[in-house]
Amino acid sequence: MTRSGRAVRGAVSVLVALLVVGCGVQLQDEAEPLPGGLLPTATAAPTPTATPTQEETEVFFVTGRQLEGVPEPVAERSAEGIMDALAAGPPVEREAELRSLLLDPLTSAPLLVVSSVTPTGEVLVTRTDGFLTLPATDQILLTGQVVHSMDGIGIPRVVMVDGAGAVVPVTLPDGRVQDGAVTAEDFADLLLPA
Repeated sequence: MTRSGRAVRGAVSVLVALLVVGCGVQLQDEAEPLPGGLLPTATAAPTPTATPTQEETEVFFVTGRQLEGVPEPVAERSAEGIMDALAAGPPVEREAELRSLLLDPLTSAPLLVVSSVTPTGEVLVTRTDGFLTLPATDQILLTGQVVHSMDGIGIPRVVMVDGAGAVVPVTLPDGRVQDGAVTAEDFADLLLPA
């Protein structure tokens, strides 16, 4: 290193030391240990458990081109509770083999939404514009997911409506089109053999 380089380096070192001292930072020759209890400690993350208000029910998820029922905790045994369970997806340990089609993969918005439950026990489910962008086979699988999961909590009939509330026909797995309410029996061909 040249003489001018050493001089510049020394000047920079003196300048840094003056700045540090001028800012109120005290320089020490030896490190001091921190007082006990000041360091943050890692705490184990609590494992999620079902709250006492949650009950297990069979929720259906897609595997390949079929549906498989999985016991899942549901916050409430209602149409909305089932839709929440479908939106949450399959259990973490089964995510590699099961999936839910309820949420739009780009926006995470539900493709089907519960509108209301009629006095006769039918659930009106509104299809969104995103539902119509799904391939026909995925539309059938998603409808089957919802219908079978609803049936598991005692809601045997689901009616699909558009955004204006008008009843829309539903395509069944065998290619027939059903006007009005559909049931789990209409989508029985989608179930994974036991």
